[in-house]
Amino acid sequence: MKKQIALLCLALASATASAQQAPAATTTTEKFVSLCTNTADVAAQNFCHGYSQGVYETYLVTRHPQKAPAFVCAQASSLTRQQHIDNFIKWSATQPQFKQASASDTILRYLGETFPCKP
Repeated sequence: MKKQIALLCLALASATASAQQAPAATTTTEKFVSLCTNTADVAAQNFCHGYSQGVYETYLVTRHPQKAPAFVCAQASSLTRQQHIDNFIKWSATQPQFKQASASDTILRYLGETFPCKP
């Protein structure tokens, strides 16, 4: 009986450890653009919009004014989220060196180049 309980505990510990591991893959720019251009897939479009908005919102709330001055100033933009995404897709096609880079990093690069802050 003790042996069965020990094996059960070992199995549960193993299952718990494997369930807590973070996913190995990241969202590359290439994968992100592929999802964003797949307009027939509602889930892909939802991910595209949510991820891009999340990257921008995270930039806004984590930036420290004294330690990390703003480099994106898009507040005055009158573009819709979809227009920003469409423009990012066009921009990323001219930047093949970022295909395997993190999509969040590339989105911020695009925003920094497109909406730079004035000194």
